[in-house]
Amino acid sequence: MALGACAFILSRAVLSLFLAPGDTPTDGNPVWKLILSISYMSIFVVLLPFYREVLYICGRNWHVVALVALALCSFLWAATPTLVFRRGIAVLGTTLLGVALALLLSLCDQIRLLAWLFRGMAILSLACVVFTPSYGISDSGEWRGVFDHKNGLGSMMALSILVEWHFPAETGFAKFAKSQGLLLSGILLFFSRSLTPTLALIGSLVCIEIFKFANQRLRVPFYVTGLAAFVAALSAAVTWFSNNERIMLAMGRSADLTGRTEIWSSVVSYILERPILGYGYSGFWLGASPESITIDRTMGTAIMYSHNGYLEILLNLGVVGFFLTLVFVATGIRRALYRSTLGQSRVDLWPLALLLYFLFHNFGECTIFYQDLEWAVCVAAVIGSDAALLSFEEEQQDASFSLTLAEEPK
Repeated sequence: MALGACAFILSRAVLSLFLAPGDTPTDGNPVWKLILSISYMSIFVVLLPFYREVLYICGRNWHVVALVALALCSFLWAATPTLVFRRGIAVLGTTLLGVALALLLSLCDQIRLLAWLFRGMAILSLACVVFTPSYGISDSGEWRGVFDHKNGLGSMMALSILVEWHFPAETGFAKFAKSQGLLLSGILLFFSRSLTPTLALIGSLVCIEIFKFANQRLRVPFYVTGLAAFVAALSAAVTWFSNNERIMLAMGRSADLTGRTEIWSSVVSYILERPILGYGYSGFWLGASPESITIDRTMGTAIMYSHNGYLEILLNLGVVGFFLTLVFVATGIRRALYRSTLGQSRVDLWPLALLLYFLFHNFGECTIFYQDLEWAVCVAAVIGSDAALLSFEEEQQDASFSLTLAEEPK
């Protein structure tokens, strides 16, 4: 119950309806702060009896621990230390949710929980569009449902489709619920007109289906598939950079990606000024640093983040944080590939599919090490796909069983 409630809160659904325009959990809104504090404390209480298992997980995932520690310490060199430390605590709570999901739920149960969570969001969003269109539909016509922006709805519905795609439906009711979840999420994603999560979803599903065919049907070795994927990605990147204007115009979007390219250019210049440790975790935007005010004046509006997860982690925590992120992703992919060899079900491919979506999505949005549901789910998938975690749980169960037998009267 606590895990589902905290996950729902981190999605920022519904609660944004009761906030003033522009308010977010990082703006110091007292309602958000209270709700998030209660949520994170509940996760801490849930994990407390399992402190041995949590310590074991920390040892197996040192890169995540180091990333959190770096964020918490970054107030030492930030322009606004109190703000940065508070946001570091928040991302610690988000990461702990991922740990709790991995520790208390199997991958199958994680998918099941997420499926019902996203179905609830989808139903509420459709109801909001139908019954309160003044909020559910933006002035420019994009659907945003119970979220404060179309990208919020788009990101959650893209993730919902990915979850439903890997949901293990066995009964007739489960198959019906899955088909309706896919349909409703697809409709909401389409009318949100959110391009980045749509492209990330398509890219991840295409890659995972090609991977399934190559490795499960043709028995092609991993390294061959990986090399082919690298060549395909490189070709796509070359095609994009040489024809980006025509591609975006064909999609009905501006060539500058709705101002993103100008933001990226400014961000890169500031990253080079503080390349090692960055400006402190979430300590750059919205006036947290003098440099962000300069960008806001240049763009003519307040910019909330870089619109690129890779640039954002470099901006916040420098090359040190970026290196730890690469280790996290590489570890996750290695574990996900191993997990995919253990069975033929869609559940076994879930960690790999999620990581692919995560990597694609962060080219246009920021969810890497962020106070966001996607980061928590990604942490849960990386930890949950660790084969050593399953072995550890089995050893603990065997030890407990042996202790019980020893205590029984003879």
